Amino acid sequence: MSSQRLAARRGASLVEVLVSMGVLALAAAGAVGGMVFASRDVHDGQLLQAKRMMLDASMQRLRLASKAKLVIDAVERPSTFPTDLAPGTAPWKADASTHVAGDPSSGAYFKLSADGTVEPLAGIPVGTPCNAAALPDGTYCREMLVTKGLPKDPAAAAVLPPGAQPVTVWARIVRKGDSAARAQAHSEVFVQ
Repeated sequence: MSSQRLAARRGASLVEVLVSMGVLALAAAGAVGGMVFASRDVHDGQLLQAKRMMLDASMQRLRLASKAKLVIDAVERPSTFPTDLAPGTAPWKADASTHVAGDPSSGAYFKLSADGTVEPLAGIPVGTPCNAAALPDGTYCREMLVTKGLPKDPAAAAVLPPGAQPVTVWARIVRKGDSAARAQAHSEVFVQ
């Protein structure tokens, strides 16, 4: 009898070892998956400062410019909230400003490095959509959109002085192939 009990215990311990190895394998796979996602988020976090700097520079350029052109260029706000629209789709347009060396507020197409270096890309025709297949992989694109009125609550325009013409300027930086959710966006209201 003792040899049968010993054999039963050996079998049970083998099953226990197999189950624990399976649990360990699942835990290891989850840890590796988590590290892959964390690595991408860390890289994106490093680029976030460069993207924010470029968006802020775009708004600084517009603060210094005449607001009359913004009012003329403004379109009706789309039914889908602007930042939810896919990159490269109307009414978003690639930034039409001409690149000026050393000016992060100008140009639409560039490469970003994790240390914040912005490298403009030349040779891409002005107005090429940010989702165009012709853009090189890894290209970042600055899109602009000017909509009539305030960003969310059109009724809030009643607090503005009579004759005021508010427009919302939207800017976003998106990497080729990324979704709207991964884009970095900023908006400001200007009143003419």
